[in-house]
Amino acid sequence: MRNTFAKEITRIASKNEKIILLAGDIGNKLFDDFKLKNNKKFFNCGVSEANMTSVAAGLAKSGFLPFTYTIASFNSYKIVEQIKLDICYPNLPVVIVGVGSGLSYSNLGTTHHSIEDIAVLNGINNLQIVCPADPKELKVILPQIIKSKKPTYLRMGKKNEKNIFENKCYTKLGTPTKIKKGKDICVFSTGNILVNICEAVKKIKSNLSVEVVNIHTIKPLTDRMILPYLKRFKKIVVVEEHVSNGGLGSIIMKIAAKHKTGNFFKNINLGENFITGAGEISNVRKKFRLDVESLINLLSNFK
Repeated sequence: MRNTFAKEITRIASKNEKIILLAGDIGNKLFDDFKLKNNKKFFNCGVSEANMTSVAAGLAKSGFLPFTYTIASFNSYKIVEQIKLDICYPNLPVVIVGVGSGLSYSNLGTTHHSIEDIAVLNGINNLQIVCPADPKELKVILPQIIKSKKPTYLRMGKKNEKNIFENKCYTKLGTPTKIKKGKDICVFSTGNILVNICEAVKKIKSNLSVEVVNIHTIKPLTDRMILPYLKRFKKIVVVEEHVSNGGLGSIIMKIAAKHKTGNFFKNINLGENFITGAGEISNVRKKFRLDVESLINLLSNFK
């Protein structure tokens, strides 16, 4: 996904003189083409995420459209004060790009696991949180984020993600995208774990009919967006590469409780504890039942 971001931000910046890209000492080779075509609009801010965020706020205040780019865990938890006071309080159009969300950097351990970021940032006013499912969706939604001119946390994967959109992607910022229509169970999810859900649904051998809904815009996520699904389906599954508290499942269950929809929920997530140690993403996903086979079993046995 980072390669798609680099390619698209380079293309967009070449046509929009207001775009500025700030990096936290990563992506140096990744942005070679950007620097070649937009040399005066790239700044390596070093390992100083708080400073980078405040610089971006100053640029936005001066009329520019800045992007900050570094690893998701560094571009969220470490800079909450700057996001709140420097960007969101004055409502400035800064896009905070967190690369490697969820377990994308699972092999580097807890320091690089970005699995609480939605919970941490969801309470900050004016901030929109966007989590594309694949490179195609990122390509479509990036110009929409720029056009919105809102403070945005762009939570994206790292690399080698499979595309779930086989044909053209029609994602619209702020509106859930129906990936597959069904009638028995509704599955909500966000980000690059969606590819596992889509594969699982394809491989289910029974006549079970599963609807898959992509919540790419996590904030704002209004009652109006979710209620139609809660009213149509009794059985709801929420799958996310995030801790159980404060993530997508919490948001959707809050809406269900408010409107007393009486749904049966299954939330598949990373639980309530730190993931200690390091390991390949496939092994960690299997441990938490986020792999394809586990999802097949879960959906098939949801009584």
